[in-house]
This record gives sequence, structure tokens and C-alpha cells, in this order.
Amino acid sequence: MTKQELREKDAIIFDRITDGLQNYADVKLTMDEKKALSHFKSLRKEYGAEHSFADFYYFRLDYDVREMVSELLSQEEISYLELIRPLPGEEEEEIIFSLDEKLLKIIVRLNAAEMLFSTIYFTASERSERMRTTWWGNYGKEYICFKDR
Repeated sequence: MTKQELREKDAIIFDRITDGLQNYADVKLTMDEKKALSHFKSLRKEYGAEHSFADFYYFRLDYDVREMVSELLSQEEISYLELIRPLPGEEEEEIIFSLDEKLLKIIVRLNAAEMLFSTIYFTASERSERMRTTWWGNYGKEYICFKDR
């Protein structure tokens, strides 16, 4: 999925953190890998899988950097990433993925290790009373949550 397709699902998307801080309410949470995994699994369940997404730039990394990142992953996780790899030529556009449990585990591990930061998106859902939110992974095991004011 592209960022444009995610925008069409009414996700909160911006390219610079300063834009997010100016245009949305924000809350910062510090969560280690285990706590972040539990937190986002709970949100995914609440919003529903069809309203849960993440950007994941792993496939855009240079080969050497990708190899370094892969050292933190199990062989099973690396095999999973090969299954979701965009087709040749789509790597530049297709960076948004449905947030399933396997990808979530990889994302929170890489965020905690400060190796690759991802953004997690929850779009508005009739299943959840919560409004849409976007969570930026950040240094120091920090996640910044952006939501409508």
C-alpha cells in the first residue's frame, strides 16, 4: 500500500515531526519492547486489523545496513519479511503494510534497538470509540502519539 492509499483511509500522515506537533495533539510514551508489543497488540485488537497499518522502510535500506538490521531478527522473521517484500520497482512506493502480529514484533524490536524506526497508524473504526492515531517510533524507546485535537 502507498502513503496516498493510506491517506484515503483517513490516516494521520505527515512527513516532518514538526508538522505533527503543530497540527495534532501529541502524547509521548516510553515503552520497552515488551510493553510496546503489548500496547500495540491491544490497540490493533481494539481498532481491528483492517484499521491497523505501519510504514516499514526495511526494503529501502542499503544492502549493508539491511544486513546489520537483519542480525537482530530470527531466521523465521527474515523469511516472513521475504514474503511481504514489495515486487521489484514497488519498493519506492509500497512501504505501508497491514499491521499483523509478526510485523509488529519486528517493528517494536527494531524501534527498541534504535535500528529502524517505524510509524504505526490506526484509522478510525466503528469498533473503537477512539479517534484515529499515529505513533512515531523515536529514540530512547519513546513513542509519540499524534491524534486529532
